[in-house]
Amino acid sequence: MRTLALLVSINLGAGVAAFAQANAELSQVQTVYVMPMANGFDQYLANRLRAAGQVRVVTDLMKADAVFTDKIGVAFESRMQEIEDEAKEKEALLRPAAPKTEAEVAQSNRELKFAPRVVSAIGRGRGTYFLVDRRSRMVLWSIYSKPKNMLPDTLNRNAGKVAGEFGNDFSGNKK
Repeated sequence: MRTLALLVSINLGAGVAAFAQANAELSQVQTVYVMPMANGFDQYLANRLRAAGQVRVVTDLMKADAVFTDKIGVAFESRMQEIEDEAKEKEALLRPAAPKTEAEVAQSNRELKFAPRVVSAIGRGRGTYFLVDRRSRMVLWSIYSKPKNMLPDTLNRNAGKVAGEFGNDFSGNKK
């Protein structure tokens, strides 16, 4: 009996420690970027997150600490890389660059012409939402909350539920 009580307390302690660590990672997030999601859910979620006031919603990925998305995997990684590359290109345009050689121009054209487009095999809008650290790409938080239908009022209510659960976990208020 003592062994069982010891095992239960060890497991409970490990669970509390894991929650505290996850909550600490969440508390480091100050700004979030919301990736485009199925049925415009990103708009409802951004509105609800902003209204809750626990994090700031930004429109520039490079200014975000974390990213809300409805999918992870190859397609997510590819899209993140595209956005970061675009930001680096814009930054490079603002500062004077050395002239490119003909070989560099030809190589650049080949890369643009034959760049593979990654398409996700996983559908969008399945009801799972993730908060991903922009730099480490580690999932900091997730929830499953599938709306009953795609009507605007239902999507707005679902966004409220997602933002509310995030807010509870963000502040450490677990029910």
